[in-house]
Amino acid sequence: MKAVVEKDGLARHLLWKGTANVQSAHPLASCRMGDDPATSALDDRHELRGHPGIFVTDGSAVPTSLCVNPSLTIAALAERASALLLRRAADFGLPARAHVPPPGTTEALRRRRCVHPA
Repeated sequence: MKAVVEKDGLARHLLWKGTANVQSAHPLASCRMGDDPATSALDDRHELRGHPGIFVTDGSAVPTSLCVNPSLTIAALAERASALLLRRAADFGLPARAHVPPPGTTEALRRRRCVHPA
């Protein structure tokens, strides 16, 4: 684990002196987003540099480790990316709808739901 964390001098591994046999990690930044192509695989629109149409919106896009659980940061980045993806879809000539109904609200889904007898 230490070799992976300290590879290329990007981070420093700190020994966990808590409970034995415990490891905790939030894998982030393996496909980081940033301004500098030398240090980031993604541009500011979550698009993989040199590969148009490939987008990354999970924890690997988070540029660095955080001091807190990353779930809300990942959700916020994915929500931000959704608007960018819609705009980019138009560039590729793909039909995209900006207003998609929430899960379970379409008529087809309502009909498929299990109805319990009264």
